[in-house]
This record gives sequence, C-alpha cells and structure tokens, in this order.
Amino acid sequence: MAAPALATALGLAAWLGAEGAVRAGAPPSDPTPTAEGRPLPTIVVSAQRLADEELRKQVESALRSHPTLMSDHLDVSIKDGVVTLTGMVFDEWDLRIARLAAKRIPGVKRVVNDMEIEQGGE
Repeated sequence: MAAPALATALGLAAWLGAEGAVRAGAPPSDPTPTAEGRPLPTIVVSAQRLADEELRKQVESALRSHPTLMSDHLDVSIKDGVVTLTGMVFDEWDLRIARLAAKRIPGVKRVVNDMEIEQGGE
C-alpha cells in the first residue's frame, strides 16, 4: 500500500512542480533559495543598484531641465536611495535649487550636499 501512495505523491509533485511539492509536504530539492541559478541576496543587491541607477538618471534629468541652474558642474551619485550632489555652484540659490530638484524625485530618501559655492562667479 505504501508504494502506490508514494507513486501518487511523486506524480502530484511532478504535476505541481517543485514549489507545489514543497506545499504538498515533500522536501525541497535544494534548500538554498535561488533564482536563475544565483543566490537571492545577489538579485536583491542588483535590483537596488538598478533602482539607484534609475534614480540617478531622473535626478540628473531634473537638474538639467531646470531653466536657471547650470548643472554642467554637478555630479550625482546615489547609494540606497541617498543622493549625493558634488561639484560647483555659483551661489546659495543654485545650491538650494539643486537640493530641491533632487528631493522632489520619488524614491529619493535623502540628499547629501557636497557642493561648493565658487566665489566670484564663473
């Protein structure tokens, strides 16, 4: 009697797939969580990097599109949603504009100001 029950369970596991087999009570084939052959933490880190790269593009676009801000001298770096602005601006007003433009992008957690005000203009 045990053999037909085992065959039925194996058939059910094959029909449900590996995920269904775990839910049906069969032990998982591989105890390490993987997706596409890579450990899941690697995928999470990659997803964060992609999100940061997308945020960087959006912040740079916002800085370039502002009509009065000379963004040619600014660099944007992002780590875990925290934006760091570096470079030169010409006055306090440009510094504020750059910070506000970066803060308005959805997904930006914080803006770090490493910008310098160039004395004497140009």
